[in-house]
Amino acid sequence: MSGVTIVNARILTGGALREGSIVAEEGKITKIGRSPSPVGEIMDAHGRLVLPGLVDLHVHFREPGATQKEDFYTGSCAAAAGGVTTVLDEPNNTPVIDTPSAFKQKLDTIKGKALVDYDITIALNDHNLDDLPEFKSLGATTYAEFDELGDKPTGLTNAGALLDAMRAVKRVNGLLLMNCREAEIVDHETRRLCGAGRNSFGDYNSSFPRVAESVAAAKRILMAESIGVRAHLHDGDTARPRCIEGQYDRRGETRPPLPQRGRLGFPRPPRPAVDPNTAERGHKGTLECPRYGARGHSRLRPRAPHPRREETRLREHLGLTPGIPAVETMLPLLLTEVSRGSLTLARLVKASSSTPAKILGIHPRKGEIALGSDADLIIVDPDEEWTIKGEELHGKTRWTPYEGRRVRGRPLITFVRGTLTYDRGEVLGEPGQGRRISLETH
Repeated sequence: MSGVTIVNARILTGGALREGSIVAEEGKITKIGRSPSPVGEIMDAHGRLVLPGLVDLHVHFREPGATQKEDFYTGSCAAAAGGVTTVLDEPNNTPVIDTPSAFKQKLDTIKGKALVDYDITIALNDHNLDDLPEFKSLGATTYAEFDELGDKPTGLTNAGALLDAMRAVKRVNGLLLMNCREAEIVDHETRRLCGAGRNSFGDYNSSFPRVAESVAAAKRILMAESIGVRAHLHDGDTARPRCIEGQYDRRGETRPPLPQRGRLGFPRPPRPAVDPNTAERGHKGTLECPRYGARGHSRLRPRAPHPRREETRLREHLGLTPGIPAVETMLPLLLTEVSRGSLTLARLVKASSSTPAKILGIHPRKGEIALGSDADLIIVDPDEEWTIKGEELHGKTRWTPYEGRRVRGRPLITFVRGTLTYDRGEVLGEPGQGRRISLETH
């Protein structure tokens, strides 16, 4: 592998900006300084920012089973274009990734497609807990808890079964991803609305009241602490259970309100477009792991992508198809908040790079610009103003809830372990260059 030297850069390292150059060799950062001896290709940053690649803990790249929406190649193209160099993919595929055979099949399928580094999450249920040692032998490190997947109950709405799942994850020293949805409340409210003949898009928000998220988060945090399992709150909003606010801040994803475009671009859990009580808190002080950009091609964040024709169709009984394409727009939206003064650049990098890398146990190899770290680097123009257009994005869906939004700050160039993968609108990486992070030496 040849080296690369980025010169004339403003480098965010150790939480502070410094001017100088970065040298990468064999995929690792080997020199950082004012004028280190260059190696390999020289790239001039022209005074622009160089940041560590983002680490996204929650993407849905839809493979296998729904590749008409996204696949691992197109999803990782979008990630690279957005400055995201490491992703953790969700297990709600067809088949659901809850058996060792499904896990191995998915790994074989995506191995030759990824442009960015990645890992795969296992779906927990009440009858696959004995399989966790086998999952561990296959390199699995993260396990997600849901109330249902593929329209099939997981059995984990039972608190005792959930405790057993937490114990099983602890035994294999795994990371538990906890879902912020109290199913009994959501299901009750959905039945109530449907019984009253209410099935409009606006009723979707009412079907998932904030208390359902707060109760779910509080219960899961307290249970996880009683077991002592490593855990991270998944799919949260900027609202947080006030009784355990500090713990939630350390453990969870946050996201800002989304623009509502009719039936397009709605997340799960749903939230109104403006909430004065939470709109700023996701940016100031409490931002831990952002979603939709301020985090989520992953619910499309691919947070989960769906084609436009599916996004414009309501199913019966409020059974919507939630998810938005946002992995590519996350960083520009965050950079815009930096330009507005509501978020510092150091906080952006901590929330989007170093903290998620620490949660996964791969820091400082990932999420940091430091000697010996992977050369996952993005060159950013913080001053470029531009308009987000779905047709210019690199995922398969080619639409965005942020259509027409003016933003300030743009990722221009992305390196994955020193390999030039994206350059000013063009994806240059080779399918299969992405590596599975759990198999790399920490």
